[in-house]
Amino acid sequence: MKLLHTSDWHLGRALSNNQTYIQDQRFFFDRLYSIIREEKIDAVLVAGDVYDSGISNAEAINLYNEVVTEICLRAGVPMIIIAGNHDSGPRLASCRDLLKGAGLYLSGRLSADLSPVVFGNTAIYSLPYFSKDEAAAIFPEKKDEITSAATAMKAVCDIIRAGMDKTKKNILVSHSLVQNVELSDSDHSAQIGTASAVSKDVFDGFDYVALGHIHKPQSVSDKIRYSGSPVKYSFGKEENQEKGVVIIDTEDMSQKFVQVGELHGRRTVKGTYEEIISMKNLENCYLSIVVTDRTNAASLYNEMKERFPFMLELKGREYTISGAGTTVSALDIEKLDDTAILKSFMKDIAGMEPDEEQLELFREAVEASDREVEEN
Repeated sequence: MKLLHTSDWHLGRALSNNQTYIQDQRFFFDRLYSIIREEKIDAVLVAGDVYDSGISNAEAINLYNEVVTEICLRAGVPMIIIAGNHDSGPRLASCRDLLKGAGLYLSGRLSADLSPVVFGNTAIYSLPYFSKDEAAAIFPEKKDEITSAATAMKAVCDIIRAGMDKTKKNILVSHSLVQNVELSDSDHSAQIGTASAVSKDVFDGFDYVALGHIHKPQSVSDKIRYSGSPVKYSFGKEENQEKGVVIIDTEDMSQKFVQVGELHGRRTVKGTYEEIISMKNLENCYLSIVVTDRTNAASLYNEMKERFPFMLELKGREYTISGAGTTVSALDIEKLDDTAILKSFMKDIAGMEPDEEQLELFREAVEASDREVEEN
């Protein structure tokens, strides 16, 4: 049978100005439906972080309902979905027993029942995101050996391995961080949660491990793989990633990565105002813009936003502090000496520094302003 592995949808994720990535996510799902039809997929595996937050907004919930209805009911393709660290496990898995009848298999929390979903020659085990304390409480016989996230994962996988039917292809769906994988800037929880990383060896014995949690598609080994997020959620390394889904054929355990494309590109651009304003083919991209010859101000923001409607970030030229040989951002200006700011401002605007008479007038004005503030 043919399985499709995806993860880290992050439905409801904020974009800017209370907007979300819903149009980008809809673009992905339209592509996903086509891949399911074209590749004759038998089941879809979703390895966690369906939502971006445990308290999801109505827009995200409605999109999720549309997707599972389209795949399970209209296409007749079963889905196995686990909760990630961003999901609310109990909410995601509500009505799970009822939904099995529609082909939707949900795992919100770690359970003592680790029995798989079986399709033909394939047994699919689900391990939603869990902590070592949860594992120790659910499997008290393993309590002494569960001292970390890594030993907790090994203990749970040992229980699964002990009951495996080795005449079948055994697939594991897990939301976890494996040591030494490549992170993206949008992998915030993984960047601060390296203590929860596990060795790839804990997954020995499975024919394929469908992982979620890391946004860059990558293979951990020939049997362990992250599908990655279907949408680019950060600048930096993620800009050049090809997003997609993984297809596994359980007859020969071959794997194929299928790109899904993108509604909006994502790029960081840097240059002078004139250079950037004349750039072509960026109107449909999410942009982080660095303007090297102008300081950031409302007027610059408005001009760039009009030219590039999907601009998300804007940074202006840094100030050079005369005589100091250093540059600082506009955010740090308030920390500087008033006289240094004046010198930098006049050099920037007038091309010259103030003379001593002008400096004295400036100091008198500052002192008068300070007295007025104190009196009021």
